[in-house]
Amino acid sequence: MSHPEKAGSDTTTPESCANCGAALTGPFCGQCGQSSTEIRRPILVLVTDTIGDIFVWDGRFLSTLRALFSRPGTLARAYADGQRARWTPPIRLYLLVSLAFFTAMSLGGVRVIAVDAAPTAEIIRQQDPVILAERRERIETALDAAGGAPSIRNCGVMPGPEEVNAQGQLVFAADTDFQITLMQTGAASEARLVDAETDACLHEYLATLGMPPLIGRLSVEALRDPAGLEARSSAAAAQAVILMVIALALINFAVHPRRKLIEHVILSLYLHAVLLPGFAVTLLLSHTLGGQGTAAAITVALLAQLAQLVLFWLADRQFYGSSWWGALLRLPLQVIGYAAALTLAALLLIVLPIF
Repeated sequence: MSHPEKAGSDTTTPESCANCGAALTGPFCGQCGQSSTEIRRPILVLVTDTIGDIFVWDGRFLSTLRALFSRPGTLARAYADGQRARWTPPIRLYLLVSLAFFTAMSLGGVRVIAVDAAPTAEIIRQQDPVILAERRERIETALDAAGGAPSIRNCGVMPGPEEVNAQGQLVFAADTDFQITLMQTGAASEARLVDAETDACLHEYLATLGMPPLIGRLSVEALRDPAGLEARSSAAAAQAVILMVIALALINFAVHPRRKLIEHVILSLYLHAVLLPGFAVTLLLSHTLGGQGTAAAITVALLAQLAQLVLFWLADRQFYGSSWWGALLRLPLQVIGYAAALTLAALLLIVLPIF
């Protein structure tokens, strides 16, 4: 029986399913299960429905998390084999975990790419005579050692009042140095003013070392706008993680070519849902134990690497049904390939923001 429409209403209850055409006897189609609700709804409702489909919390979530951290390969195998009603889909789980990961990184003040310049802004602004004399002496020593050859110490002003211009900006000095590292806490270094003459000097010096022009551009950009470079790198980090998902799927496809590519993608999504929290814990431990010396940091790094090896070996056995020695033989290819992809992703995070 049809229901009369209300005048001026955009919502109707149709007599047949819009998806498959079967007769409707209730709010859902008995043939395909689609809701009988009219699709012409406000755009806000469509947006919230989409977000709800991705981030819905249901009874499967906790059971999926338990399986994910105890037997990730078995979980991925079950989902790939069609047991999908019991588990949270891999793309949804990956989105939830990656959102939580990057939110925690942002709230924790973690810089994906960290640009740290020396001497620090505090030291420069102090203009301590003793420190200034030591800095000038080191510059003179370096120039003497160069013996007239091109030297980076010929670039920039000498330490002293010229390092801070009339507008209060820090100017690139002859002993300015910087390093780019990954995953650090704290604030970005204060920018250094690099004029055209200093820019040309830096590029000329790097050219004598055989460095490509790209390195010169990166160096100048890191000094001129370290906070901007860091921000752009952080924004690109999510895309880099997606690239890692694809990379691991392709690596597993190379060592298990008889499997369908979609199976490797499913496994890669679930594994990265494990790797991201593991990386967050490793990062937290590294910063927490950082004050206890290099030995503690090395221990954390080795344990993290061992955990990754076990995860890859275990997932290979559980998902592909490999023997323990077969999975062990494939492990070096998987780890080396993943490390190479991770290195490439890190380089892209550093280099791409300058374009």
